[in-house]
Amino acid sequence: MMKTTKMLCAVAALFCVACFAGCQPDDGLCPVEGTVTLDGQPLEEGSIGMGPMVGQPGTAVGGKIINGVFKLRASEGEMLVNIRSQKKVPIENPTPDEVAHNVTERTVELVPAKYNDRSELKFTVVKGKNQATFDLVSESTEE
Repeated sequence: MMKTTKMLCAVAALFCVACFAGCQPDDGLCPVEGTVTLDGQPLEEGSIGMGPMVGQPGTAVGGKIINGVFKLRASEGEMLVNIRSQKKVPIENPTPDEVAHNVTERTVELVPAKYNDRSELKFTVVKGKNQATFDLVSESTEE
């Protein structure tokens, strides 16, 4: 009985050490938290990606945006950022092929291409905690 108790204690101790060690992986990435707004409103849901600038070392990473808030871990250095948010909208004038296949909606990108496909956003990640704010503007509201 004593041997079993010692064995259980040893297993429990190893489990605790493994869990503690797994809390902060030494992956060389730094925590980045932040907010994303579109036309002054929190981006309801979407995705954010960060990758090193061309020719620079680092790891490309991504995360979810929920109610305008995101958290991820990124490589140190200057990162190119891309942000996306999509939603389904009804098709107003469906093509004959869409009618034949009963397609009633299509997916549209809510975030302008200058923040994703042709991103102009940059963020410099430093060692330690990072806070980022991205205030995006729709092309229709730009002057």
